[in-house]
Amino acid sequence: MSQNNPPKKLDDPLYNSRIIKNYLEYTKKQYPEVDINSMLSYAAITNYELEDQGHWLTQRQVDRFHDILVKKTGNPNISREVGRYAASSKASTVVKQYALGFMTPAAAYWVVKNIASRLTRAHTFESRRIGPERVEITSIPKHGVAEKAYQCDNRMGQLEALSRLFTNKFAKIEQPTCIHRGDDACRYIITWEKTTSLMWRRVRNYFTLCAIVVSGVLFFFLPLISWLAVIFLFSSVTLGLSLYSEHLEKRDLTRNLDAQGDVAKDLLDEINIRYNDALLVKEIGQATSKFMDIQRLLTSVMHAMQRRLDFDRGGIWLANFDKTKICYNVGYGYDREVEEILRKSDFHLDSPHSRGPAVQAFKQQQPLLVSDVTEIKSDISMRSVEFIKGIGVQSFICVPIVYEKESLGVLFVDNIKSKQPLSQTDLSLLTGIAPQIAISIHNAISYQRIQEGKEREENLRKLFEKYLPAPIIKQYLDSGNMDLFRGDELAITAIFLDIRGFTSCSENMEVRETVSFLNDYFERCSHIISEGNGHINKFTGDGFLAIFGAPEPLDNHPAMAFNAADKILDMSGKCILGGSPMSIGIGLHTGLAIVGNIGSESKMEYTAVGDTINTASRLQELTKVFHDFPIIMSRSAWEALAGHPCHREITNLGMQQIRGKKDKLEAFGFRPLKDNPLSPFQTDRNYMHS
Repeated sequence: MSQNNPPKKLDDPLYNSRIIKNYLEYTKKQYPEVDINSMLSYAAITNYELEDQGHWLTQRQVDRFHDILVKKTGNPNISREVGRYAASSKASTVVKQYALGFMTPAAAYWVVKNIASRLTRAHTFESRRIGPERVEITSIPKHGVAEKAYQCDNRMGQLEALSRLFTNKFAKIEQPTCIHRGDDACRYIITWEKTTSLMWRRVRNYFTLCAIVVSGVLFFFLPLISWLAVIFLFSSVTLGLSLYSEHLEKRDLTRNLDAQGDVAKDLLDEINIRYNDALLVKEIGQATSKFMDIQRLLTSVMHAMQRRLDFDRGGIWLANFDKTKICYNVGYGYDREVEEILRKSDFHLDSPHSRGPAVQAFKQQQPLLVSDVTEIKSDISMRSVEFIKGIGVQSFICVPIVYEKESLGVLFVDNIKSKQPLSQTDLSLLTGIAPQIAISIHNAISYQRIQEGKEREENLRKLFEKYLPAPIIKQYLDSGNMDLFRGDELAITAIFLDIRGFTSCSENMEVRETVSFLNDYFERCSHIISEGNGHINKFTGDGFLAIFGAPEPLDNHPAMAFNAADKILDMSGKCILGGSPMSIGIGLHTGLAIVGNIGSESKMEYTAVGDTINTASRLQELTKVFHDFPIIMSRSAWEALAGHPCHREITNLGMQQIRGKKDKLEAFGFRPLKDNPLSPFQTDRNYMHS
């Protein structure tokens, strides 16, 4: 393929890592002086990729590896030799066991396409039997693959070695066509010797056949005794050949069964690993739906990883709110001393000198697998080197926890006891788990923020309820677009309350005591009014205005207002102010009022305005004239109380001239028939002053 038409699959994963492992085994055995690590580095291949039997390498990687290998060893034919070595290499153990499962070389060559598919994705293979110990195998390159001649040599070596698994001898190969000679495909004519057990079985069969024929002929020429002796001899030889051939067959069968047993064990181990991986994903998902608290969530994830994954230690580091550092959160497998080091060691993200693996994985959002920490000492800070040394790390995997391109933290695992090498499969698994952890963390953070928002809203609601009636706040929150300056004309009952003689009494009280007294008293009044579905609209020094029937309409608001006034009167009479029972005056009026937010864009208050409010205030002033009637109401209120149990106790005070009105107003006074004696309520010193 020319330079102007580069191959399409130079960087596609085409070749299983076991191919290069065969090369490494052979090189270590035949050329121990060659530096393996430098060759792998030149080829951009890592040790953990080779340890993973499920990892695949690119054409570019294997080409560079072959080039540097030939240069280091000075052996241009090393690929053919490595191919032949595959019959005895450890890297090919699984493939060998798979091939031996077919019992005979003919069967193994017949399914060579299945064997080859475990090693390469660059070619397709076809097999055709052309004799008892002879097959033709055709290798056809896939479109875009730029295979080199050395790879064809290596394949020939492997095909030669396949026969050796059964006959202990290499097969003979002819290659009539080859893509490297301009042909469309590589054809291999493979011939192998018979297996020992098969050869002796044929010898036994031929000898038995000949013995029968010869015995039949000799029957007519030999005496009976001699003929029987010959029959005995032939039978003994046949029996011996049968026993020997069966011995060889059993030996081959035993070898194959042992191989299959190893394959079964490996398969069961692999199934167990995959099962634990699936359970891990399931358990992380369950933790996501079960826990909304980040700490409980991550602790559950760590427990699942400890149960399901084969790592000695693991931990999660999370970034702080400002994303200036990542801190250890939770982990497993660390002893107390190491965990203490982890909790005291933060990785700073805002420092240009921070070059540790965790910081790089977090910032670059790329996973990192380090097979030997000595390889990265020159690339990290001394602080990172001391940290790694302090916690005893030798090799590790660090995976960023990323949600929608935002790094949240890192996931870290290592092996310190088992010494088991970390592989690309481990890296891929953790890279797959990390996004699920990220989603879980994000969901937990979102839930936490929602809860905090609800808590803030509740606190604000409680704060605003001190200034606005709760129904008004609810209406605004529910509608979202409520007109704050809208006023409604509603039928209400207004109560005006004033504490008699409070000004003179407060002259003998400390300022704090005065404020405390009023706050405690108004709190009790507010509780009584709220029970009657009313609300205190405003405080007037030593009194207040309360409204019933707004902002939410109330059918029986006159009765509710009167009942509240009666309870407040009873409660107030049990309090001591200035050495005697507290005296109050209450004005009560029922009528229409404009209710809504009154004020400007910068400041407003929810209140009621109109003649109803003014009239209630003026009626309260009449209680200073009619001392025996602490509650004075208008005719409209009196009429609305018809049928009330206390209606008969209300006295008509006649037409009264009130301040601010030209016409007189008919007033009605209420005085409880019974005088309540001082009760144990007096013992509350917050309501007493001597």
